[in-house]
Amino acid sequence: MAVMNGGGVRNKAITGDLTYKVAKEIHTFGNVACLQTITGQQLLDALEWGARSAGTGEECGGFLQVAGITYKIDGEWPTSVQMDEKGVWVGAPTGGYRVHDVQVYNKETGAYEPLDLAASYNLAGYNYTLRDMGDGFNMFSGAVNVLDYVMEDYMVLANYIQGYEGGN
Repeated sequence: MAVMNGGGVRNKAITGDLTYKVAKEIHTFGNVACLQTITGQQLLDALEWGARSAGTGEECGGFLQVAGITYKIDGEWPTSVQMDEKGVWVGAPTGGYRVHDVQVYNKETGAYEPLDLAASYNLAGYNYTLRDMGDGFNMFSGAVNVLDYVMEDYMVLANYIQGYEGGN
């Protein structure tokens, strides 16, 4: 599974060749990939936090772009996540989670399965969100760093594209 804050994408991809320069223009901050072991509860909290503006019409750079995870958001009622005066997560929503039906991909079975709040999961992402608690994602404090400083975000994008036929 992987997450990335939407605010980390700063430019549109172009049609044609994607050079390292273009990849750097898309990912301008130099965030670094890392891997953490988290709990299902931490993942649910992060999804809820990232979706706090859903249904309001407000932009939220902390909305999580995900891989290996599916979920639904009930944007019909306002969020009740607890945050401090700086806009940092301090606790679970008091009125219930708007994020629901969370499913995680199981590589062994090739199927999505319900999130187990007590289970441990490996989650890939960038230091800004997972390690540095950027955008207020401090529910990841205390998570176990498995790999840190793997490579910069633009290099992850370039390597991903190079993994496809014709992606050189």
